[in-house]
Amino acid sequence: MKNLTRVLLAVVAFGFLVGSSRAGDEVDKNLTKQMLNILKEWKTITPGTTRTELLKVFTTEGGLSTAARRTFVHRRCPYIKVDVDFTLSDPKQRDERPTDTVSKISRPYLELPIGD
Repeated sequence: MKNLTRVLLAVVAFGFLVGSSRAGDEVDKNLTKQMLNILKEWKTITPGTTRTELLKVFTTEGGLSTAARRTFVHRRCPYIKVDVDFTLSDPKQRDERPTDTVSKISRPYLELPIGD
């Protein structure tokens, strides 16, 4: 029985190895490189980054937002989005200002664009 279990585990493991190598053959290297570059850009946006710096990588998206929280889309692909919370330059402000700083940024996610 132990030998049968080992054989079955080996067959399953081999299937995963073969399956993953087939998937690897279908990888679009150009798309993968572009996605890597977008992820690297996203990683540059950290708490303390100004709204002005954020807007070099992302742009605003339609939909509901406040000065303290907004969804942004990547400049090269409107399907790549992040949600950003800001520390406002003035706690009483109601408008977005270039000097507001990022307090939190989500991981990038994919979603269809929202129209106003």
